[in-house]
Parts: sequence; structure tokens; C-alpha cells
Amino acid sequence: MSSNNEPTWRICRKAVWMLIQNVNNLADAEALLNQQENDLHIASGKCFILLLTAIQAPEKSRLESVQAEFKRFEARCGAMLDGGGWLGLVRRKLQFSSSAAAGVDHYDGQIALADVTLCIVGLMIVKVMNGYNVGHIATAKAVYTLRRAWKMYQQCYASVLDVYRTVYDLDPDENTPRWPPVLKRRQSSSATSLASTSNVGSRMYRSATTSFETFRQDSVSSGMSKDVVRLMAAVSVGYGAFNLILSLVSPMMVPLIGMLGFRGNRQTGLDALTFAKNGPDVHAPLAWLILSWYHMMGNTDYLFDGPQSRENETYVKESEQLVCNPPEEFQNSTSLQYFIGRSLYLKGDLERSIRAYEIGSTVLVDNSFVSMKTMCLHELGFMYAIKLDWIAAYKKFASVAEVWMKQYHYFMATGAAGDTTTAELMRRRADEVVNGCRLNAYRGTMCSFMENKENKVAEALRWTAAASSEDGVDCKHSHFNCDGQRYCRLIAYEVLYVKYGVAKWPVDALHAVLSDCQEAEDDDNTMWYTKQLLAVVCRRVLGFGNDHCQSLIDIVENMDRNQRRDHLYVYGVYELTTEQIRHTETIDEGKRTVQKLKDIKRNYHFQYFYEMRCVSLQAYVQKLNVR
Repeated sequence: MSSNNEPTWRICRKAVWMLIQNVNNLADAEALLNQQENDLHIASGKCFILLLTAIQAPEKSRLESVQAEFKRFEARCGAMLDGGGWLGLVRRKLQFSSSAAAGVDHYDGQIALADVTLCIVGLMIVKVMNGYNVGHIATAKAVYTLRRAWKMYQQCYASVLDVYRTVYDLDPDENTPRWPPVLKRRQSSSATSLASTSNVGSRMYRSATTSFETFRQDSVSSGMSKDVVRLMAAVSVGYGAFNLILSLVSPMMVPLIGMLGFRGNRQTGLDALTFAKNGPDVHAPLAWLILSWYHMMGNTDYLFDGPQSRENETYVKESEQLVCNPPEEFQNSTSLQYFIGRSLYLKGDLERSIRAYEIGSTVLVDNSFVSMKTMCLHELGFMYAIKLDWIAAYKKFASVAEVWMKQYHYFMATGAAGDTTTAELMRRRADEVVNGCRLNAYRGTMCSFMENKENKVAEALRWTAAASSEDGVDCKHSHFNCDGQRYCRLIAYEVLYVKYGVAKWPVDALHAVLSDCQEAEDDDNTMWYTKQLLAVVCRRVLGFGNDHCQSLIDIVENMDRNQRRDHLYVYGVYELTTEQIRHTETIDEGKRTVQKLKDIKRNYHFQYFYEMRCVSLQAYVQKLNVR
């Protein structure tokens, strides 16, 4: 407890989230934590803050000092939990019955140790992302440390769950609690007396086990039940996050992480996080953030109208419940507006989604740890592009390009620009950034994608500008039918499809895509596959025709013959698989095509979005095999 009787775990929550909401609150957050420097929760909160400040300012000296502090706290937690082998393990099992406070301290120490171990891994990731050479040995050590953190969360979760079962109702076959917790009903004294006199054998068994459990339950329930809930919620965040994230890894990585001892169950992770978001300490808002990210960004089956989302409408309700019941730290925040915008888009309400993002983007000064104002501007560019308001989309892309992911947003602004002069200006700026990317060892897929497209975009814009000049030009020698802006729009549609799918687009946007995908006699053949794939998926959403499966087979076979193995090929195979498993008569063919997805093992543009789709699709096919 602090001097004013406020629990230190509550002070820790205030300090950490005070900093996350506003990076200028560092001094106030540190002052709040300096009240009781030796307290375990306070020290753990300081580690969270040190990691956040290292992310903000990753100088080498700072990273080294932060790592040293993490190691000191890790050693402190280890010394606190050192209980003398198996005998100490037995003693800790009894701690909640003999001394509830000692039991709480022990489990608090376990959770703090797992958290700081994860912080050490996070610090290693910060070093890698900022270009520091960490070496193979350090990388292997980081993987080992991550595995150790995962084992800690598993063991601590099992231990706390065991205590939770003695106090609160939980079915024997359930391994994740539900909110709100319900205290067990105590057995009446007359019933206990009756049970004790039934026979000698049961009396001996009761004296060995039941009386201990009754005493243990009584001691924990009287005054410590809230601590049990807090501990259960706190450990559920790390345990749930590990399960969820491991369940989302690329199918190609599953055998490798399995060899390293990592296993994840998505539903277990979601259930644990759902319980944890209601907890009282610093972990609860983090659980809400992870759940919001998953339901509105990471759940690709819902985002791309996958087969599971068509069978289960709970996705919509869960996302609505999250944005309607945020923790106090996120009420009236830009972060909440961002997730509201995502939720409304996924419901198909594009206009209200744009309004939510606009509210989030109008904050005059955004000092949050992650600039959600920038994130809202980013989403607005894409939302306006989907709405076909190209001028508004251009303005948003150009605005966010000044502060974040320049090459990405300048390139999108090129496709959204309303005239060739502006488009050429945006293209030149994107080209400058791409040239900078060539000198950088770490290059994202957007850079390589733009390198692949930049010459064609430049040529298309030159011919369009020449065709609209006073002198005119002979368009017969152009590969672009003198319509460079149409060519840029097709590239914008391609990126939009990869990032968002087309299932939630307005009808007029789908018709516009189909119109731009119409063949022209002298059209650029490098965009042929793009137009074919976009046309099929748009017609399917609009309900035009019913032989989409054959169209997709033709596209994939044509690519096979031409040995085309880029991102359009893998998306074509993915769309073919989803179309085949939609229909009973082709479902077996779909299961076989899934194997083709697993066999594609190479790098290509937008691999992340494709692999996220595949994880969801393969999970659905596994369910079909069980049925």
C-alpha cells in the first residue's frame, strides 16, 4: 500500500498509462512511481516506462542502461521466488491457506518476473529495428528468453488458476475463467457433518484433502478474493497474448516455432484476454488494446469476408462491445475513435467510419505514445479512395506522408491525384524515397513493389500529359491508351484489395473498379492479371454470374503456363480456394488447393496480408476435416 492507502498496483496503472497517453507526462509518471521505490509493483511499472522511453529514444547508451535495469529487477524477482526446490514448490502450494498475503506476494513476483523477461526481449527487438548489430548469439539468446517468458506465463497461469478454482465457480473442463467471477457457495455445516459420518474411508479422505481445501477456500475468501481476481486477470494478459499471437503466425513458421516449444490456441488466448480486460491493474488496458487490434485489424476472416465470418456473426457484436465499453484510459481518446472507425468500416458503414476517423484526425496536438492522429489520417486516405473521392484521398495521403511512411503514402497519393501534374509531383517524391530505400539494408515490401511499378507509372503519366497538351500526341505508340491516371488508379485498387479486400466496398466503387478493368485494344499487358483478378472478386461481391471458380482457375493456370509467381499468383490461388470451399460440389477440390497454398514458400509483395488470410483459411479447412 502507498502512504495514502492506495494500492501500489493501482498507482502503477496510473503512471504507465499516463505516459502512454502523453509522452510529455514522463516526469509526472516517474514522480508518481518514486513514492515507494522498493515496492514490487512500482519497480515493475518503472520497467514498463523504461521500455517505452527506450522505444521513443533508442540511443545506444540508453538501451544499455535500460537493459542493466531490467537485469537487476529480473535478479530481484528470481531471488524473491527462490523457494528451495520441490519442497519450496509444495510450501508455495500451501501459502494461500497458511498466509494469504504471502501467496499474493509470491504470484505477484511470478507475474513481474515473466513481464520483465518479456521486456528484455522487447528491448532486443528495439535494437534490431533501429539497425544495431546484435549478432547471432544474442538473437539465439533472445529466442531462448522469449521461450522462458512463455513457460513462466504458462506455469504462473496454471498456479493462479488452481487457486482461482478453489474460490470461484469454474467448470472442471474449463481452463479460462469468465467475467464476472462468481464466488463458490459454501457447504453448510450440517451437510459437512453428514458427509463426515458417512463412512470411515470417506472420513479419512476428507481429513487429507477436503478439510484442507475448505480451510484454504475460507482463508482466501475472507479478504483476499479480490486479489485472486486481480492476479488471474494480470497473468491472463501475457498468457492470452502469447496464445493469440502464436496462433496467427505464418503456416510456414508453425513447424519451426513448434520445435522451439511454442504452441498457441487462438480461442484460449481470446478467452483469457476477454477476462483480463476487466482487471483492475496495469495489464487490463493492454488486454483491451490487443483484443481491439485482433477483432478490428488482425481478424482477417472477418475483414476479408472469409468463410468463417459468413457462418458466425459474433465478430460484429464483439467489436461493437469493445468500442462501447473501453477502459477509462481510452474514453474520449483518439485511439478509441480509431477503433470505432475500424468497427464501422467492417460493418459496411463507410460514411460513419469516415466521420469517426475525421474526429480522431482533428486533434490539434497528439502527444500519445503512438500517434493515433496519424493513424486516422492514414485510414482516411484509404476510406476516401474506396469511396472514390480521389481529391480527398490525395490530400490525406499527402498530409500523412510528411510524417510517416513517406514512400507508401506518396505512392498512394500518385494514384489518387486528380491531375497528371500533381500525380507526377507525388511520383517524383515517392521515387526519391524509393532511391533512399535502395541504400537501406532494411527494405519493406512497399519499396520493392514501387520499384517494380515506378517506370511504368512514369511512362503512363508522361504520355497522358503529352496527350492533353496543346500539340497533342499520337497515342498509338503508347502502351497505356493515353490514360496514365487510369493506370495509377488500377495500382491503387490493387493495394486497396490487398490491404482491405473488396467485401465491404460500396456498390458504386465496385462498379468503378469493373469499369477501369475493362480491356482496351492497346492497353498495358503488365496489368492484365491485376484487372482479371479484381474483376472476378468484384463481380462475386456484386452477385454477377456464378462461374467465378472457372474464371479463377483460368487465371491461375495462365500464370502457371507463363511461370508468373508474384503476389498476384498467390492471391489468385487464395481466391480460388475460398471460392471452391464455398460450394459443396467443389469443397474437396478446395481442400486440395489449400495444399498448393502451403507449398508456396518464397518472398513476394504484400506477403504479410496474404499469410494472414491463409492462417484463417487453413483453420477453417481443418474444421471442415473434423466435421
